[in-house]
Amino acid sequence: MGLVTVCKYNRTKNPFFIERADLNLYSVEELAYFLYHNICVVDRQLFDERLCRWLQETGCQELAGKIRDDIRSGTDFQKLVLTVAGASGFFSPEEQNDLRERLNGLAGLKEQERLKMRADELLNNRNEWAAAEEYRHILKMHQNSSLGMEFYSAVWNNLGVCYARQFLFGRAARCFETAYEYHPDEELLEQAELAAQLAQGILPGAGKKKEDVTDPQKRLLQWEREYRMRQKP
Repeated sequence: MGLVTVCKYNRTKNPFFIERADLNLYSVEELAYFLYHNICVVDRQLFDERLCRWLQETGCQELAGKIRDDIRSGTDFQKLVLTVAGASGFFSPEEQNDLRERLNGLAGLKEQERLKMRADELLNNRNEWAAAEEYRHILKMHQNSSLGMEFYSAVWNNLGVCYARQFLFGRAARCFETAYEYHPDEELLEQAELAAQLAQGILPGAGKKKEDVTDPQKRLLQWEREYRMRQKP
């Protein structure tokens, strides 16, 4: 028999929408669970008056008041997350310690590293548009030499993955080529070549056998299911 957790607070009629994750939440427990498993996706801006009003709808007046006071006093993101996680009653002491350690680890990262972790999480969740915004933001920032060339190669590669999954293959090819310039890797050249072919409506291996050219969009969709551009950690 599986473990069942009884929610302490009300389920709301009006959801709390998290734009970055394209997700609606209806209970404090759902919010706590989301924060625990997607800590890189959100930041301190999540904690605002809109959240406080929604918490009141769940019947969690005390938590709403605590978050509102913490916002006014400038409490940091880590403590705000732990407050919600603790109030939900959803996690064991061990899980709360794990969350605290992960938050402390995030606090020790450079800004570009935190942004990439957030972008990678968005990409894993198939939110390519939001992920691409984060990768582009990293690339607009002053380049930090301490992060190394492989870091920026991975950012360019993953931006290319975002474009490829949106069928913007010409942009994807240029990203893979730039990624190769930062860190020469034959796989990047292969991805650049494949994306360039797809930008011209040519499927990989099209020259090996006769292709049905009557429905190129259908063929591209079939290719997308069979082949995924690889993102880099």
